Amino acid sequence: MVAAQGLMAMAMCAVSSAFMLAPTPMSIPSTISRSARGTTRVPAARYATSSVSMSVAEEGHKFIIIGGGTAGCVLANRLSADKDNSVLVLEAGSEKFNDRNIKMPIAILRLFKSVFDWGFQSENEKFATGDGIYLCRGKVLGGSSCTNVMLYHRGEEADYDAWGVDGWKGKDVLPYFKKAENNRSKKKGEFHGKGGLMQVENARYMNPLTKLFFKACEQAGLSENEDFNDWSHSQEGFGRFQVAQKRGKRCSAASSYLKEAMGRKNLDVQTSAQITKVLIENGGAIGVEYVRDGEKKIAKLAVGGEILLAGGAISSPQVLMLSGVGPAEHLRSKGIEVKSNVPGVGKNLRDHPAVTVMADINKPISITDKVLKEGSGDVNKITALQWLLTGTGPLTSPGCENGAFFKTTPDKAAADLQLRFVPGRSTTPDGVKAYNTIGTKGRPPSGVTVQVVGIRPQSEGHVELRSSDPFDKPHIVTNYLESGEDMASLTNGIEMARKLFDQEAFGEMVDKEVFPGRDNKEISEYIKSTVHSANALVGTCKMGEESDNMSVVNSALKVKGVAGLRVIDSSVMPSIPGGQTAAPTIMIAEKAADMLMA
Repeated sequence: MVAAQGLMAMAMCAVSSAFMLAPTPMSIPSTISRSARGTTRVPAARYATSSVSMSVAEEGHKFIIIGGGTAGCVLANRLSADKDNSVLVLEAGSEKFNDRNIKMPIAILRLFKSVFDWGFQSENEKFATGDGIYLCRGKVLGGSSCTNVMLYHRGEEADYDAWGVDGWKGKDVLPYFKKAENNRSKKKGEFHGKGGLMQVENARYMNPLTKLFFKACEQAGLSENEDFNDWSHSQEGFGRFQVAQKRGKRCSAASSYLKEAMGRKNLDVQTSAQITKVLIENGGAIGVEYVRDGEKKIAKLAVGGEILLAGGAISSPQVLMLSGVGPAEHLRSKGIEVKSNVPGVGKNLRDHPAVTVMADINKPISITDKVLKEGSGDVNKITALQWLLTGTGPLTSPGCENGAFFKTTPDKAAADLQLRFVPGRSTTPDGVKAYNTIGTKGRPPSGVTVQVVGIRPQSEGHVELRSSDPFDKPHIVTNYLESGEDMASLTNGIEMARKLFDQEAFGEMVDKEVFPGRDNKEISEYIKSTVHSANALVGTCKMGEESDNMSVVNSALKVKGVAGLRVIDSSVMPSIPGGQTAAPTIMIAEKAADMLMA
């Protein structure tokens, strides 16, 4: 009895911590440099060249990785495996990738606008209304692999063929998807890996409403797809999504790749290190300037070394432009000396736009009904104990681990929409507040949601500098809905979601459509006012041939006009794959590591 009470107390401690917005205390691994909690904004005028200190040995590092996010963690592990490589990782965010808010899947929305999030916001949107698009980007070791929905999707083989870059077609990248993957479920054969560091498994929880959703898909004419990552057949159909988890807990790039490398003497990981610029002399990168603990520092490259920029689709173009690499006219307008005129830097921003259809149900079986105590917002103790001891139950759910892919019109070459089914509903149509009442006095209503995600959009945005101050967030425009084709896809997706809720499978259970509402005749206005990001940003440092004026890096990921500098992250994707972009980002880093070690 005493033991059981002790386990219950442990479970309650874990769960109460998981739903706090403030990060929980944890020990800092000895191999990570200790630093101040978070990064304080330091105006450019407050640090002077005379106060610069050298952060590394005089001989410098073989590799300096800017950004300890999804790609950066992969690179850190693979490159430091050779003890002769001195590797430095500079990460602006926190070291707390093992925080319970991150490890517990259902706590995902508690990460939005938290200390683990850059909290970017777009502006001056011409086609979407409102205050701009909120863009969650991970600010922690592991980056956005610590804040995303953990879905493991690659898209289709044709997505990579369409990149049109030698060495990056579907047949070229598949070996690296497999190398990265350790598929813990029964997936096997030519499309899956078993020995990689990225942990992948079937989602461990299925709400009763999910079974009704699958039945409704079947009744609506969709076919079941048992493996969305099997390139021998179409991506279309309904089914269970695989997730980046191990025994019901999130597996980020930090926990999968970086953690096992932390004991290596040739790997130095510094957090709360804000990059100010790459130092470029005579057409080559020689080091990195950054601010840590309010002090400006310089990290030097060893002779023959390389700087690997892995900041992601927003921060990587920002760092390049701050360093003098980008559209010359834009740089000069900010008072930045042009080191290399590369017009494509910051252009070609692609993302997955999303809208939701939500309805109330008349039976208390939604995921929040399962997680919370009856009549309150407190977490059910049995559910908490189930997750803590067995890694199963509703706390393993990111909320949208089941769904479908489909074409809105037969002439589409591939599915243009993903439907993510959520066996619960939000209090707002953008979904950000879906579970914000968990662990509080509030309680969301019982309901169901389909998030309609445009997975192969045509609209294209951009990232520009706001000023030459590296602590100013960049100016971002997503241009969601610029393409009429994207608007048509989302409109058709809303109709499909309604069709599913009308199927016999749900019977009389669906009470009332809350968003957009069946009486809402202005669906286009609803889409414009509620469209939000599915957090899959790519493309702003586009990979391409030298002859492509808008390419930023070549097939070896080397930056145009600057020796010793590569970009290795989601920003190099020429176009966006039809699925969540964490897996392709890890693939890119795995392939790049092989190039660098060759």
